Amino acid sequence: MRREAILLACLALGCATDPPVSPLRFEGFPGAPIEPGLFPLRDGTRWTFGDEQGKTLSLAITAEDGKYVLTGQTQGEAEIRISDGFLEILYEGKLVDRLLKMEGAAGDRWQAAGATYMAFGYEEIDVLGKKTRALVVAADRPPLRDLYWFAKDLGWVRLRTERTGKTIRDAKLLSFDAGAER
Repeated sequence: MRREAILLACLALGCATDPPVSPLRFEGFPGAPIEPGLFPLRDGTRWTFGDEQGKTLSLAITAEDGKYVLTGQTQGEAEIRISDGFLEILYEGKLVDRLLKMEGAAGDRWQAAGATYMAFGYEEIDVLGKKTRALVVAADRPPLRDLYWFAKDLGWVRLRTERTGKTIRDAKLLSFDAGAER
């Protein structure tokens, strides 16, 4: 009876309908090693994502003047690099994201640019019609949580944003171009 009352109250008050993603549901949490090769930093790499509302997001990496530039973000062009063991994004030379720890284990936490990050563990998901193992990383900037799924040799394969437990964006990979090795 108490649970039914809570559910009815949530429906009436507009509580979140999606449960927040928890590290406890992922394989290898805590302690599974972060696998190498989860992000291809190559000239010409392109990702196109789509969500259930039909919106698309295209991201691309180009090599310019000895650095890699990420385009497709709403903020405009950004530098993307691997530095100090992390995949980082910089706008106008300022660090804004440390999306992925290149070595470590599920359960590791780190902070950067006002966010707390955590490697949640691995999930097998459908990527371009094929079951693929992906590392899930969360970036918490209350009340928002961004989740990134990284798969070997593909990089990002899913992007999700939650606000207090409710999904506000869940974009899955629609196409991928690996670009050129340097």
